[in-house]
Amino acid sequence: RYYDMGENAFEDLFADLERAKKYVFIEFFIVAEGAIWDKMHDILKRKIEEGVEVKFLYDDFGALLRTSTDFAQKLRAEGFEVEVFNPIHKYTSKLFMNFRDHQKILVIDGEVAYTGGFNIADEYANLVDRFGIWKDEGVRLKGDVVWSMVVTFLELWAVCSKNEAIDYERYRAEKTSIQSDMYCHVLRDGPALDTRSFVGSMYKQMIHYAGEKMYVMTPYLILEEAMIETLLEAVRRGVDVRILMPGIPDKKIIFRMSHSYYQELLDAGVKIYEYQPGFLHAKSFVCDDEIGVVGTINLDYRSLYLHFEDGVWIYRNRVIYDIKKDFTDTLEYCNPVSLEFCRGRNIAVRAMQSILRLFAPML
Repeated sequence: RYYDMGENAFEDLFADLERAKKYVFIEFFIVAEGAIWDKMHDILKRKIEEGVEVKFLYDDFGALLRTSTDFAQKLRAEGFEVEVFNPIHKYTSKLFMNFRDHQKILVIDGEVAYTGGFNIADEYANLVDRFGIWKDEGVRLKGDVVWSMVVTFLELWAVCSKNEAIDYERYRAEKTSIQSDMYCHVLRDGPALDTRSFVGSMYKQMIHYAGEKMYVMTPYLILEEAMIETLLEAVRRGVDVRILMPGIPDKKIIFRMSHSYYQELLDAGVKIYEYQPGFLHAKSFVCDDEIGVVGTINLDYRSLYLHFEDGVWIYRNRVIYDIKKDFTDTLEYCNPVSLEFCRGRNIAVRAMQSILRLFAPML
């Protein structure tokens, strides 16, 4: 099931948590204390009292300013199993502090899983206004694909807990009788898996094989030369390439850097639009009504090379049309970016953007 807004995902997610019988795995980049966390916390505490095992993994950088200093200790006292990815205070003098856990995974009893762009914070459900309307996405999975989400979670959990003796099989759900025409495949990537970007290669292959259309939603657009050339080649052979970006940024420097790529893409025929009601945080691809990708992966160096990321590759089924409909519906709230806008930027802005692009691999 595809969700076109974060708040729609939370409604089903909380209902599924209430049905948990054996275990719950939770992994998020950002955790912020507030209404969303309070509701999730209350459900999980009750489940722990019922004997449900709860493993909670979150990124230290993502939660640093949004939770109390004793957040993990309090949860452990309540019966949560908690691990913190790459604690900042341990690595302040080391470059691998830059590696972050950007995955968003929630698994219940090995039977249901969620992933997408949303984190555990009130802005993702539009309960607070940070940058206008927060546009996000997500998916709910059932069936055999959930096992891949279980393994993806446990592998990073084992690294953080230094536990190499996890019995993965005890978390495998019994075979179900789900009948579906859907094929989907869990994607995962990260700096410990390969120095190359698996997801970047997959995106380039999707663009390379696109015949008619390639629709992309991404909050950041910081592209390596190979990705730029792949996009331009697609346009040259007649593919309709459209990219939706936020109109209101969450990070102004990254937003300015993303603008520095606009003119080259527009000159070649790529169409770029900016979401006017607020911040577009969704990360999705649609290729020729046949292939879709939904997950945590941004089109920037950080997602492709420095973060642990996950997503779902979906092939030839009705959910592709849900993702495409979300794209076309969102397009109604976007303004097209023109070449005149790019050419009309003053020389100081262009100079700043050129300088910023030198640091693109680090941002």
